[in-house]
Amino acid sequence: MPIGTITNVAAVLVGGVLGCLIGNRMSEQWKTTLTGFFGLAALTMGIVLILRVNSLSPVILALIVGGAVGEALRLEQRVNGLVVKVTHRLMGGMHADETYLLQVATVIVLFCFSGTGWYGALYEGMTGDGSILVTKAILDGVTACIFGALLGRIVPWLAAPQLLIMLALFFLSSLVSPYITPAMNADFSAIGGIITLAAGLRMTRIKTDIRIINLLPSLPLVFLFSALWAALIG
Repeated sequence: MPIGTITNVAAVLVGGVLGCLIGNRMSEQWKTTLTGFFGLAALTMGIVLILRVNSLSPVILALIVGGAVGEALRLEQRVNGLVVKVTHRLMGGMHADETYLLQVATVIVLFCFSGTGWYGALYEGMTGDGSILVTKAILDGVTACIFGALLGRIVPWLAAPQLLIMLALFFLSSLVSPYITPAMNADFSAIGGIITLAAGLRMTRIKTDIRIINLLPSLPLVFLFSALWAALIG
């Protein structure tokens, strides 16, 4: 059972609804402070996951090659552009403020295309351990509450596409899990940790120009490089 996935999606749904009910009562200071706390939590999660690494060399190689592929394909730019267009159509072509559309696009990427979320769903499918997504659910729940207050009813509805995407990743990874060795899984954990660390740096505004979606190709590539490294080096 994808317990972590269901918990994460439920947190977004409940947080979004609560945010809609609260409205704009939450002060800007609170929103800024909580975002900083989320960033620190993501940094901590990232460090813990990186420490599980088996061999650093295939992890670094996967990160470099995967990041280069993502940059060449302009994944983040394409995803952001697509999300803005879809958001505009879902709103019936109404004359929404461009800033509002960009904020909605940011939330969709955060909940549906985050590196930590994709890693967490894949990891749960392979190992049955949903602790990463359960921890992420706490962050996403409060984040959904904040954005629900800012953006309105569209935020809790984002739980639907998030559920579909994360379940697809969960069941896909469960199919390949018999072929994944403990060493490959440990290196996969390290890549997920690096992406989570990058998300934390972005949230705390320490490094805001990291295009995290462009790093997603590193997740499947690390399995290949980890297997090749084990075969060549032992």
